[in-house]
Amino acid sequence: MNDGSLTLKNLTLAKYERAQVCAEAQQRTGLELVFDLCTSLELQSVELPKEVRLNKSICHVAVCDDRNRSDIRGVRFHCYAQPFDTVLVDRRFRCVSLADVWMHYASILSLEELIVLADSLTRRDGRLVRLTLEELERAVASAKGFRGIRKCRQALRLAREGTDSSYETRTRLVPMRYGLPCPEVNYPVARDDVKGRFCYLDMAYPQWGIAIEYDGEHHGGQWKADSRRREMLEHLGWTIINVFYEDIRDEAAQERLACRIAARIEQVTGSKVVLVPRRSTERLADGRLWRYGTLG
Repeated sequence: MNDGSLTLKNLTLAKYERAQVCAEAQQRTGLELVFDLCTSLELQSVELPKEVRLNKSICHVAVCDDRNRSDIRGVRFHCYAQPFDTVLVDRRFRCVSLADVWMHYASILSLEELIVLADSLTRRDGRLVRLTLEELERAVASAKGFRGIRKCRQALRLAREGTDSSYETRTRLVPMRYGLPCPEVNYPVARDDVKGRFCYLDMAYPQWGIAIEYDGEHHGGQWKADSRRREMLEHLGWTIINVFYEDIRDEAAQERLACRIAARIEQVTGSKVVLVPRRSTERLADGRLWRYGTLG
């Protein structure tokens, strides 16, 4: 199983393949279709949530009126009571805007994967960033009641801008499930070898000098670069916790990871850290926990 997010190259290839299928669908109907859900995400080079069961031969299309549905081979229609915005991609594909796609997915995805998708839309890499959380918040605030609006509001409490991979997002939620605070994402650390340059930690507790780094699949030069980076960070006094897919693959593994993080905090602070019983994503997104400062 792939344990890292898709690269820009992978996303571009998926977009090209999807564009061919969409072009063929439009030729069969002779009309301009409005592509939605995973089809819109692929055409706009956004990583798909892992819960999406992709059928490469099917295009998803949005309509506002059931009468606009047609019997078109390879096209699955979705009818929405609320209006939605659209964008023109590559001057030939009309797509539901990404903010609306995210809201459409609220009734389909789990809360965790809705958070992952929000993070995927707001990447640190300028080539992959598509929206800001503020834009998603405005879209939800301006939308009238729709199925999944509560889940959208919950997801926005836990989403963070500036992440680099979907598995970083899933890792970030782990310590929070066991009562530890939310780590900061892509925390900048001034390099000691190049003046004025920074390296960015996947996740960090700067108050304790602890970094959490998600490690996907490595190849040659990347492994060497990461090793040198780790040496530099340790020289600067940072404690590094490396996380792999196996560390977050199930609840037992996640609990062990939370214990590892707690142990490092204890080493730094000299104080006992007591974890709480595992909390669901819905519990983490409970507005009362945020209102009273229980999470942060």
